[in-house]
Parts: sequence; structure tokens; C-alpha cells
Amino acid sequence: MKIAVVGGAGRQALGAIYDFAEDDSVEKLLLIDTLPGALESRVKLVRSEKVVAKVIDVLDTRILAAALEDYDACINCSTHKLNLQVMDACVASRTNYTDLGGLYHWAKQQLTRHEEFKKAGITGIVGSGVAPGMVNVMAKYAADRLDTVETVRIYSGIVNRLIKGNKIVPQYALDTILDEFTMNNFEFKDGEMLELPAFSGEEVIDFAQPVGSQSVYNVIHSEVATIPLAFADKGIRNVSFRLALPKLFEEKLRFLLDIGFGSTAPIPVRDNPVVPRDVLISMVEKPVQYPDRSVPQTHDDHKDIRVIVIGEKDGRRLTYQVETILHPYPKWNMACGPFTVGYPGAVTTRLLGGGKIKEKGFFSGESVIDPQMYFDELAKRDIKFFVKVTHDLN
Repeated sequence: MKIAVVGGAGRQALGAIYDFAEDDSVEKLLLIDTLPGALESRVKLVRSEKVVAKVIDVLDTRILAAALEDYDACINCSTHKLNLQVMDACVASRTNYTDLGGLYHWAKQQLTRHEEFKKAGITGIVGSGVAPGMVNVMAKYAADRLDTVETVRIYSGIVNRLIKGNKIVPQYALDTILDEFTMNNFEFKDGEMLELPAFSGEEVIDFAQPVGSQSVYNVIHSEVATIPLAFADKGIRNVSFRLALPKLFEEKLRFLLDIGFGSTAPIPVRDNPVVPRDVLISMVEKPVQYPDRSVPQTHDDHKDIRVIVIGEKDGRRLTYQVETILHPYPKWNMACGPFTVGYPGAVTTRLLGGGKIKEKGFFSGESVIDPQMYFDELAKRDIKFFVKVTHDLN
């Protein structure tokens, strides 16, 4: 199959790219980005004869669609704010599509494109990283084993034991984290969608080690938009997503936001208009230099992803806890963050490109991905899942 990666020079794309480069089913790999220097460096780093690179402005739908015409699937690894534009090109080129997530509002817009994708004879899936992505399929695993589903609660705990002092190291795109920290979030509760302020719904969760006990909070995420739709026929009443980022990082970022660095309103600085949020992103997200994979690196970031699904089977109330503990990937000298976002995205892209997902239209993963097939693919790179089922004695 032939795969295209939009945002191919980006941090989160690398886990997907390494997988595509090593997978025998992928014969050609197109990397697309707007930054020629970064793209050239990425091609040299990957060192695969499959790889070709093109500098393309994603906003130019005609040129992007022309580049995608011969490709079986495309994954957008750039910002979620460009998901809709990349989707336009995929419809025009009849290329299967996925991305790494659309938060809440973008995901809702993406789902409205179902008929366009269906008419084009292609499949699109919103959110194929770890969350959204992996967590959606984990929820489906449990829901498929229940007659009715009342509640889905998703918890994500992250630690980075190497970061000390004053360094600020985002676990993923800072632009996305700033949205999560500043935008109102949503929780589906008692069958109604509630809009809540950022950092609401605090709860202490005892994650597995090395993540440990963490305070989690509601943040804006697409799972809350998609799961109520996917499980509507099972009577879903409650869906929440709560996140814990590394504590030092959270405290530092909250301080910067408190003094105004999250603002998108320009302020005068020496008679020049400056956007505080742009300054913060530019200062923190300096270009990442990835060493050759043959040079050992030290990483110590970890995630515990836990999905709780409550429902009934044959009249008995059951609780499924589906969980995975995620770590760095030494083979690629890669931290847990980019590995566990990029690699699951690659798995979904290969399922799309290989024709393993038959439905045509636009979906969230919990609607169309077979959990066992998905878990089997992830296990090839040591991502394992654990399931615990409990039931009421009475």
C-alpha cells in the first residue's frame, strides 16, 4: 500500500513514520510538510528507500489532492486545526483519511462529512492516536460485551521522571495542551451534554506505577463528542475524559497562563503587536533534533490509560476496566509521548490503506475498528492491554 503523512516533519509523526518504514505492507511513503529544511532532515533521519517528500501548503486543496491521488491512505499529523482542510483534499483524491485527534468542536464538524466520504467511496476516522484513538477502541472492546452501556469514564495519567528544574517539556503539541488548559470542556452526564470550565471535575486516581496517584481533571476532548453517538443504541448516559499531565509541567503552565501567556489578543510591545500565546509556543516548542536511532537515548516518561465501562449483560450489572501501561520505545530511541501517539495512528492508517475497515463514510474509531485486530497490531510493538471485570453480588 501507499501511505501519505501530512505534517511529516512534526514531532508526533515520527512514531508513525518509523512504523510505516519498517512495515512490509507499505511500499511507498510520502511525507508532506511546509518546512523544507525540517522535511529534508526527517528524510535523512528515517533513511528508507520508500520515502519521498514534498513541500506543500496544506491550505492549497488542489495541490494537496493531486499529491494524494495515488495513495491508499493519509494521516494528518499536523495540528488538529487543519483536519478539515486535509479531509477536503482526501475527498477530492478519494484517499482514506485519519488524524491524531480533533478535540471536541473539530471532531463534531468532521463527523458531519460522513456523506461526502461515503459518496467518494472512502473511509475517514477522527482521532487515531492514544487519546483519542486507542481509548475509543478500548471502550468498544467492553461495549461489545455488554447488552447496555450506561457509563464510559476515560482516565489518562502521564509522568516524566527526567524533567526537573525549570524546563518546560510538553508531552505533545503545546497548542493542543493550551486548548485543553483554557477552553471550556464537555461532559455527557445523565444523557445531556454539559459545558464546564477548564480544570473542573477533579478526581484522584491511583494509577499503576510508575505513574502513581494523580489528580485528574476534565479537559476538552473528542471522545466526549463521539462515544455518546457511537453507543447511543446501547443507552449510554455518561461519558467523561479526565487527564493528569506531569505535575511540575502543569504547575508551570498554569502560572504562565495566569499571567496572560494563554491570550490570543495582541498586546503592544515596543509599539509592535505581539500575541502572548504565540510567544509562549515559539519559546517552548523549539525545533526538536532527533538523533540517529543507533545512538542510545534516555527516556523516562510513562502513561497509564484506563477506560471504565459500566453496563449490563443478561440483566447483571458489570464494570469493565480496560487498561494499558505505556513506556518509551527503545528500538527507536523514542520517548513514550511521540511513540504512543504516532504508532497507534500508523496502525489505524494501515488498517484503512489495507482495506481492513470495510465501512465507507466518516466515523470515530469505536464505530468501525475491530478491537482484537487492533490490539493484535499494537502488541507487535509491545503495547499490551489488561481487562478486569467486576459485578454486583446482588
